[in-house]
Amino acid sequence: MPLIPKFIPQRRLARELVARANERRDAGRFLEAAALYVEALRFLPHRGDLHVQAGHMFKEGGDLARAEQHYRSAERLMPEDADLALQFGHFLKVAGRREEAVTSYQRALSLRPEWTEVREELVRLDGLSDQPATYAETVVLDVGAEAAALSASLGFTVQRDLLPRPPAELLHAHREGIEIRSLGRSERSNWGTRRTLRGVEAVRGFCISPTPLVEVLILVNGIARHRGPLDGGHEIKREKHRPELMKYIFNAWIDFSLDLPGRYDVGIRITDVKNRRYTHHEEIVIQPALTEAQYPQLDGIVEIDAGDPRPIEQQINERPSQIRSARRALLAEAPRTILVQRIDQLGDMVVSVPALRRLRSLFPEARIVGLVSNANRDLASDLGLFDEVLVTDFPEDWDQRRRIMPLEKQRELVEMFKPYRFDMAIDMSENGWARRVLLLSGAPFLYGFRAGDDVPGLSLDLEGNTHDRWNGYEVVPHTNKMLGMMEWLGALARSEPNVVRRTHPSDEALASLGLRPGRRYAVVHDGARLLFSRWPYFNALAEAILRETDLDVVMLRDDQSKGPGLSAELENSGRFSLMPPRLSYDAFDALLANCAVFAGNDSGPKHLASLRGAEVVSIHMARTNWNEWGQESSGYIISRKVPCAGCMIHYDAEECGADFVCLRNITTAEVMQAIKTVLAESVPLSDPARSEAG
Repeated sequence: MPLIPKFIPQRRLARELVARANERRDAGRFLEAAALYVEALRFLPHRGDLHVQAGHMFKEGGDLARAEQHYRSAERLMPEDADLALQFGHFLKVAGRREEAVTSYQRALSLRPEWTEVREELVRLDGLSDQPATYAETVVLDVGAEAAALSASLGFTVQRDLLPRPPAELLHAHREGIEIRSLGRSERSNWGTRRTLRGVEAVRGFCISPTPLVEVLILVNGIARHRGPLDGGHEIKREKHRPELMKYIFNAWIDFSLDLPGRYDVGIRITDVKNRRYTHHEEIVIQPALTEAQYPQLDGIVEIDAGDPRPIEQQINERPSQIRSARRALLAEAPRTILVQRIDQLGDMVVSVPALRRLRSLFPEARIVGLVSNANRDLASDLGLFDEVLVTDFPEDWDQRRRIMPLEKQRELVEMFKPYRFDMAIDMSENGWARRVLLLSGAPFLYGFRAGDDVPGLSLDLEGNTHDRWNGYEVVPHTNKMLGMMEWLGALARSEPNVVRRTHPSDEALASLGLRPGRRYAVVHDGARLLFSRWPYFNALAEAILRETDLDVVMLRDDQSKGPGLSAELENSGRFSLMPPRLSYDAFDALLANCAVFAGNDSGPKHLASLRGAEVVSIHMARTNWNEWGQESSGYIISRKVPCAGCMIHYDAEECGADFVCLRNITTAEVMQAIKTVLAESVPLSDPARSEAG
């Protein structure tokens, strides 16, 4: 009998470990990635490339001793690999071991004599012999003892991570090569848990190179799907050793909606001016596209017309922006039929009673159906908390050490669920066993405790734990956790406007700003904490408000020196006022509370205007979700659908690669449309504070 089949599961497990390690690596969680590569090497000890990856991750995580162990192991397995000799040279240079680094670079050059990059490294090392203390010397300091002594002298436990770091510690040795910032999302499928692409996606990232890069080519199973230039080169912030390194950005929008579901290889090739290549390969899964009709509130889901001859970027950029009402809720409407799972033991049912009562109070009109085990059947029926009780078997298999449900039982359960057309399904179990039973319900909204990355499909999850100081286990009754679960659902399903009106008199504060008594005005605020999140057309918007409405316009600027200068139309208008950069709180608050409409970026003043009950039109870029950070009372939120929505770019604005079209392509006409609509819909409210003052 052949022995090979016995090893197939181990190989599959190793592939899963490597895939997860790659995810952690790309997320910057270096030591976690290192641990997963090491685990994969237990099954694939002959893979020198995995030793290299483990070495890279330990190096990035600061564990230079373990990094060296893996580089040495890779060297034994791949003695003629020139790239490994180069990478080992980089490591030794970072570790401050100059002579050994020179030896490793010379070995790389002997294996590939034409390699210009290695020659350049050797030239650079000639000037490093008199450098001060290296990274390798700083990481071995006994910082724990130092912090303990400092804490003892000050009388409190010093939190070292909160202290500012010295400039030298902010430097980082960046590596040449491709870094992926966006390539689908991790999903579990029939092909395993992998990065998954659906419909129109943004393949986004950057490449670090000492030589100019001219082209990025993205291939799927060897077939070119995108070819174009890169944006760059941008200076790399806080580079430790190589100032010549530059960053080049790509943000390619590709339509995968016509690809058949399955596993594919994505290859990224980036070519420099010397015709050298950087490459990245990754196994991904393509699944059916999600539609805008299914998820109208999500800006990252974008559909295009496959028959439209225009480039995909043009199709998306020429679409109108989304103008949505600020009034929104997690649930579009109260659920009519709710499934609650408690398919475990009698004790689990007992501790759930207060939570079930709270669920009933949250949705008093809903039909609540309980899915319970035989152990819970009688109590569930007797409590009177369910309108109907369904029973299923979900036994624990002691050989497999988990609960299982055969195929026919799953089919039976799906057929049982169909007539109910559940709007919501809730799993009250804390482990992941029952979570996949929840997926059989057919409900569009699924809720349960967070149970790991390998449990997909929840619309809302909860992770609320207390901790025993010694063993880390829970210290409150499970009854309280179950009740907290329903309170969390109630809090997130809340849809009341967040309005606290101003109660102080406003006339004096407004008069101090030079505003004309009795005149209605719009506030235009062009500031935002992040410079790149500022919409660039506020001057044109102010002019349009003056032309197309009878409102005066008051402009707020965080910094008068930034942004375009005022046009002659604004400067010469008696209805326009530019406020000083720093108003008193009382004047600022009165200004926002009494305006007819506020228009601005996603910013603090926008939120305060909304809190004070003003009508707000906010201009929201797609780095964060509009429905998370949009105002919570009235007015409108304007955003754009783009495949790269949710980029979360914060410090490194150059990494957009698309010139922030999610913000720049919102037009003045679209903002004016929202302003006119909100003015037509609003009823002027008297200011209680001003009435009291009068």
